[in-house]
Amino acid sequence: MSPKTDPKPIGLTELIYQVKRELLSPASRQDDPVPLFAVDEIELEVAVTVSREGQAGINIQVLNVGGGASREDAQTVRVKLKPLRTREELIADLRKRDPHLFDTMTEESLNLLKGGQAANAPLSWP
Repeated sequence: MSPKTDPKPIGLTELIYQVKRELLSPASRQDDPVPLFAVDEIELEVAVTVSREGQAGINIQVLNVGGGASREDAQTVRVKLKPLRTREELIADLRKRDPHLFDTMTEESLNLLKGGQAANAPLSWP
């Protein structure tokens, strides 16, 4: 099935939006046993098809696994996503908002990364 006949093709913009939404969603962190981490960069490598849409420009659709588009039609694109704020800025903001919560998250994260057990139930993010 090609992206033109697929009932729900995914555009590259929608894919990027969903990745950012997943990473930033409080629900995705709610049960995270290691609540404190930083993402410096995310690189997505995606197979897409590119087609012309009249006078409006081009249409970029992410290929579905087993989507049926021929290999010749597919292009591979790499997209790098970087946060707007540095790790240091995020840490400063967390410390400012709730120093106790930041200290607890840091302690829990380091303990779990060293192979220890979580001392408390999953933490609630602000």
